[in-house]
Amino acid sequence: MNLASASDALQFNRDIRPILSDKCFACHGPEAASREGGFRLDLRESAVGEADSGSIPVVPDQPDASELIARITSDDESLRMPPADSHKTLTPEEVDTLRRWIAQGAEWQQHWSFTAPVRPDLPAVEHENWPRGPIDRFIVARLEQEQLAPVAEADRTTLLRRVTLDLTGLPPTPAEVDAFLADNRPDAYERAVDKLLASPRYGEHMARFWLDAARYGDTHGLHLDNYREMWPYRDWVVQAFNRNLPFDDFIVEQLAGDLLPNATDDQLIASGFNRCHVSTNEGGVIPEEVYVTAVIDRVDTFGTVMLGLTVGCTRCHDHKYDPLTQGDFYSLFAYFNSLDGNEMDGNREDPAPVIRAPLPEQTARLAELDKQIAAAEAKLAADWPELDEQQVEWERQFAADEPKVESVGGSNTEPAAAAPNQATEGKTYLAISDWYTVGPFSDPERYLKSKKHGPEGKPVKLDRKFKLATGAEIGWVRKPEWVDGVVYNDLPGDPAANFLYRSITVGKPQQLEISLGSDDGVRVYLNGKLLLKRDDPRAAAADQEKLTLKLKKGENQLLVKILNFGAQSGFYFAAKTDQPIMPPDVLAAATKPAGERSEQEAGLVRQFFRNTAAKSPELDQLRTQLGAARSERTEVDRNVATTLVFKEMATPKPAYILNRGEYDQHGAEVSRRTPTMLPPMDAAAANNRLGLAQWVVARENPLAARVAVNRFWQQFFGVGLVKTSNDFGAQGEPPSHPELLDFLAVDFIDSGWDVKRLVRELVTSAAYRQTSHVDPELYRRDPENRLLARGARFRLDAEMLRDQALFTSGLLVEQMGGPSVKPPQPAGLWEAVGYSGSNTVNFVADEGKEKVHRRTLYTFIKRTAPPPEMNTFDAPSRESCIVRRERTNTPLQALLLLNDPQYVEAARGLAERTLSEGGDSIERRARFLFHTAACRQPSIDELANLVEAYQQELANYRADGAAAEALLAAGGAPADAAVDRAELAAWTMAANVVLNLDEVVTRN
Repeated sequence: MNLASASDALQFNRDIRPILSDKCFACHGPEAASREGGFRLDLRESAVGEADSGSIPVVPDQPDASELIARITSDDESLRMPPADSHKTLTPEEVDTLRRWIAQGAEWQQHWSFTAPVRPDLPAVEHENWPRGPIDRFIVARLEQEQLAPVAEADRTTLLRRVTLDLTGLPPTPAEVDAFLADNRPDAYERAVDKLLASPRYGEHMARFWLDAARYGDTHGLHLDNYREMWPYRDWVVQAFNRNLPFDDFIVEQLAGDLLPNATDDQLIASGFNRCHVSTNEGGVIPEEVYVTAVIDRVDTFGTVMLGLTVGCTRCHDHKYDPLTQGDFYSLFAYFNSLDGNEMDGNREDPAPVIRAPLPEQTARLAELDKQIAAAEAKLAADWPELDEQQVEWERQFAADEPKVESVGGSNTEPAAAAPNQATEGKTYLAISDWYTVGPFSDPERYLKSKKHGPEGKPVKLDRKFKLATGAEIGWVRKPEWVDGVVYNDLPGDPAANFLYRSITVGKPQQLEISLGSDDGVRVYLNGKLLLKRDDPRAAAADQEKLTLKLKKGENQLLVKILNFGAQSGFYFAAKTDQPIMPPDVLAAATKPAGERSEQEAGLVRQFFRNTAAKSPELDQLRTQLGAARSERTEVDRNVATTLVFKEMATPKPAYILNRGEYDQHGAEVSRRTPTMLPPMDAAAANNRLGLAQWVVARENPLAARVAVNRFWQQFFGVGLVKTSNDFGAQGEPPSHPELLDFLAVDFIDSGWDVKRLVRELVTSAAYRQTSHVDPELYRRDPENRLLARGARFRLDAEMLRDQALFTSGLLVEQMGGPSVKPPQPAGLWEAVGYSGSNTVNFVADEGKEKVHRRTLYTFIKRTAPPPEMNTFDAPSRESCIVRRERTNTPLQALLLLNDPQYVEAARGLAERTLSEGGDSIERRARFLFHTAACRQPSIDELANLVEAYQQELANYRADGAAAEALLAAGGAPADAAVDRAELAAWTMAANVVLNLDEVVTRN
């Protein structure tokens, strides 16, 4: 619709710029490379100056002397503008508008969104009694300008349902509706709003809009599309909305939480916003291309979410419509290109950098176990005369005249030199030395076959069946950051993999056996005792093989290499015997006379003795308790989630303009800076992502607050004041109420970026409270409700539809946070797009209502095959940033609502509630069912129709018990066996109809 009133004086931004931008800027706009005629129409000094032809495009006050008017009205096709091959034409109305504008003086304005918002004065209005706040004065002033008036307020039931859905994503219960209707206090509605804003459901509902923008998903999104653990970021967003984190902090922590001084774990988790983009490790991709693609996605998302601009247009060339240059794009690129990690994700769930993100209950349990362990260790270290006497006897074996075992020394970069054999037969303590780097080598297998690996120069024979020569040294690939006792896979094809040695000195020969098999995975035994197991068939040989080697007395350099279908992988173990391994420092201290030991050495020896060799019933009980606590702590710690974060490299990577956006076509090097068309960054700020984030939310920035309040308006009114919420540039739509947008933006900043305050202002306004009923004439004039002459009405989003069905049925499990869950979906969807090597190729639905019936916010999102229920109702795949969802209406949607097993199961749940809570008559039960789903009492006709439908279905199911059983079998939860099957089936069908009423699936 034309947002300008016919009686208004023409304004450049509102009336002229949209015409010029759409029809003229491609040839006469900001981009120099494609500019024709030597002039541009976005700048006054150029448009009123002389063109290459010598003519003046725009002569203020003189349309007939203006070449612009002559060209757009010419009958000569060779002269007429826009040219025919542009496929653009000006309507007679647009030609007249341009002529009148020039006649009025041809005033230019800077693009409205590039000037800082200023708080406007509240307009005078005739409907003085209608406004409830400043918002309403702007709305009714525009309505009066259009000779319209606001409509009546919606009835109280509709109003409560509307605001409850808008603030929590769930409908009110019948009890909440009845309590609200009974509350006659003047501020009853405001009290209801405050209660909803304080509900944890508020954060869950608000978060999903942001997660669309952040492109959050549970998989990498390309090629294998493996699982990627990022749900702690999703939970951070929920918590941020619930605790009303100021929006400027909300932005800063996501863009640069890792750069904040003394950054908390929460702030680090927030920086995962920059890691939500799709990623890959496909073998055929080029690392540099993956790096560039990832950074470009960050820049595009930053531009859309923070600035509301289509900055992606400038990846390849200057913007054709907005004063953004390619240099601007790659200067922003320079802020986001220095991730201290490999952009190739390794197909891992936790490609670095990551942090651990324990749940609150895990944190509490770890703290409790730490307390128990500390108490037990303190008791173990306390005075214990009985054990001290045992220790004196135990230490006799380390007398100076006894043979002893020593560890091997060496540098950090070369293999250890062979040590003299100081071990003797009969001693079973093992001394373990350091690891020594020998690599890197590009061909691990060839290296293992070489003679350069061991201090004695003996080769290791390794063939395709993993056979090793008995008696040779055995080893494995190991990275320095690996943790002892944990199995890791190395990165496939990593040429920088290091080969490391562990030196084990034994007092007597030991036998080591390695079993490799497709059924058993990997098993390692020492003297018949299981040391290590790895239940990973991928690392095993096709046929069972046993590798046996004998560790010679004295020094043994151990290395084990297990191939994983051609990729580097590996494991390692620490050798054990019947006696415990004695660490070198303990062994060295134990061989000293007691009187010559330092306090630290004495403590080491006593601790080792009490942990391993001392004997006492009380000590055994203490060890058992300590072992149990340590084991549980290890298990709890193992289950702590990780989440991807951003971490800056110590030295930022250089950035270059990429010719035509090609990753390998470096042009001029660029430095970090903000777009030149916008106010500059504070000179005192750090020129990094933190400085950039602070620049975004600075008062001088004309975009961030406008963009934010517009998206909140869009959320509650169905369409933004700026309809193109992703584009505040020249090609975007001008605001329907520019003064209101500026008022909200300035007020938002002045409030301290208080989101809940803004939301409260929106939903308590008179404009929001209007009825959505519309007469044909008003609908004809304003089909999209841009003038706000009525309340907004639109279909519920995908998540709300499912959550409402589960909530009214009594099945919804309102557990907050945690790993994503997989409710049922049609078979084969993942397999159709998946690779056999992917860990998400096969969909396996979760079991148990605590997972199956969670809020849809927590549903697992596989980007290459999004949940079909969400996809059908226009939820995005989360492959890219989306700030405005589309809404469609297709037959497939109705089929899903009527037939999807989870919706049928929800209908059955509502039917069970109807039978147990609805009373003892058909009419009372029908009334309960309708009231629960629609949040209002049915009319006489609606009640009669529902009762009739129930009775017809009851007769059908009385006659066909098998059909009733088939219906009740839908879904995962079993139907109540104590309820009459025909009655339950009939009420299920009645509930299915009510849950699919237009009134129920629509936000009125």
